[in-house]
Amino acid sequence: MMLQRLLAIAFLTFSPYFASAAPLIVDTGVDSNVPTILQGIVNVLLGWSGLAATGLFLLGSIIMVGSGGEEAFLSAGKKIMKAALIGFALILGSWLMLSTVIFFISL
Repeated sequence: MMLQRLLAIAFLTFSPYFASAAPLIVDTGVDSNVPTILQGIVNVLLGWSGLAATGLFLLGSIIMVGSGGEEAFLSAGKKIMKAALIGFALILGSWLMLSTVIFFISL
């Protein structure tokens, strides 16, 4: 009961300050031109792709460790890990190509 009274007093005390606040304008200092936006989108998408490839690599290793020597699980884990490494290579190659293209667009 006492906590509710304190919260009500705090709300009634500070609510006029929040209601009369000026709009918040934030200057991040980031350019909003097309190459910068494209580079940001590419970085986010490739970051998520790298996270997925890392997850798949870990999944393959967990399958191999938990296989108990059974050949079917060992080969499945190796396949998943191989596909994840190929995915890493593709992600790095696509990042290199896209960054180069975006660099030449921004000239």
